[in-house]
Amino acid sequence: MKTLIKNGLVYDGSGSAPSRRDILIRGKYIAKCGTLSREQADVVIDAGGASVMPGFIDITSHSDHHMSIFYEPHQEDFIKQGITTIIGGNCGVSLAPILNGSLESIREWGNVMGTNINWHSVKDFLSTLSKRKIGVNFGTLVGHTSMRRAITQNKFRDLTESELEMLKKMVSDSIKEGAFGLSVGLEHTHAIRTPFSELKELVKTVSSHNAVYATHLRDTQEGLNSAIDETLELADETNANIEIQHLQPLKKYKNLYEEAAKRIEKESARHRINFDVNPFDSIPSLIYELLPKWFNEENIEIMHKKALTRAGRERLLPYLKENAPRDCFITHVTDPSLKYLEGKSIKEFSLRNGIKYEEGILKIMELTHLRATLAIKNVDTDTLNSFLAHPNSIISTNSAAFGKKEFKFTPSTETFPSFLRFADGSKLLSVEKAIHKSTSIPAQKYGIKNRGKIEEGYFADITILSNFEPTHVFINGELALNDGKSMHLLAGSVLKK
Repeated sequence: MKTLIKNGLVYDGSGSAPSRRDILIRGKYIAKCGTLSREQADVVIDAGGASVMPGFIDITSHSDHHMSIFYEPHQEDFIKQGITTIIGGNCGVSLAPILNGSLESIREWGNVMGTNINWHSVKDFLSTLSKRKIGVNFGTLVGHTSMRRAITQNKFRDLTESELEMLKKMVSDSIKEGAFGLSVGLEHTHAIRTPFSELKELVKTVSSHNAVYATHLRDTQEGLNSAIDETLELADETNANIEIQHLQPLKKYKNLYEEAAKRIEKESARHRINFDVNPFDSIPSLIYELLPKWFNEENIEIMHKKALTRAGRERLLPYLKENAPRDCFITHVTDPSLKYLEGKSIKEFSLRNGIKYEEGILKIMELTHLRATLAIKNVDTDTLNSFLAHPNSIISTNSAAFGKKEFKFTPSTETFPSFLRFADGSKLLSVEKAIHKSTSIPAQKYGIKNRGKIEEGYFADITILSNFEPTHVFINGELALNDGKSMHLLAGSVLKK
């Protein structure tokens, strides 16, 4: 099967200026690039007036956390915005390895009921997914929190020496079996007390495999500087390839974020360090993250029960009144019977129920058993714009693709087109540099071979945009989006490091 894309303005993903070229796809691969007017093909797509580029690579996806890689394997939300490759296992939580036969660590994100868990190792998981098929290319990190919770049986405590050795071996084995590295979610309840010494040993293991260490920082608010210090110290002591996940600059701490960005740029002269960001002024947050750190318990069941007691309410209501964000809405709940809450703001919910705002938060916590995701509008847009153009930033959705009837949070449908429109209308960076951040830079960062560029011999993961909206998307040479319509293909590959 040969497909010819002709007359397109081709951005090759390298950051170089575009040129008008033709592209010949043979099977899964890009066979030729250049002037190919005499070339014969089974399918010809005239891309005149459109832009042709590599498919976008989303390194901070949550489709595995929300289980949509299983219940919505086509991943159409992503394909329709030009994404061809996603990386899961972020923020310390991955679907493998599994020690205790359950997916307990993702209950805050997704509904695991009905999922046939027939894997244990990363190798088993990737094999299972490969047999099931998926609409986009999928690779995974291995999650620190998932493994640690299984080892300690959800207890907050330091690991014993033998447990740490077990964890290091699990990380090493998982990378050997195909994981692209290790992720941590240090700001989340189950990892916030992880000692630096443990991180150092694990990141040494990751670095020995030349894999990625992806960190959700320990503090993204007033302690941001300390969290950056910790990350840079790890870089100094392990020479790790570091990705700081979803560094969206919060309004209240704008100056701290600007300082952090300067430090990252300075340190990148001697360390492999990047951060990812998306072009929106709202960030997702698990609802239990609205609770004060002194309220943290060993699992959300205990926190939920504690929040419903009289003493718990008396302590929490004044705290939430003073500290809870005011501009936020519910994007996802795991309980199917509560889907009516999705898309509603907490303010709207509280007004309709005739209760105060802080009481509304507690009511939603009660209804959802702390298993809900919010979008909080608290990002400083001026600083965000500078982050989007920052030399060390990578663009990602920090979201999932969802089913057709589910509520859609904008990053799941519009991240990359919105970012390119921003670049086109901004003097901060060129469109070719924006595409570079979205394609070959993440491919190089994660070691995703032969993807992220329009180049002969590379896999034919190609996106065609007209007025910054995807019209055609090829995944491994197959036309997954045709004239803006999904072809309902499962053309993706399971990727291994």
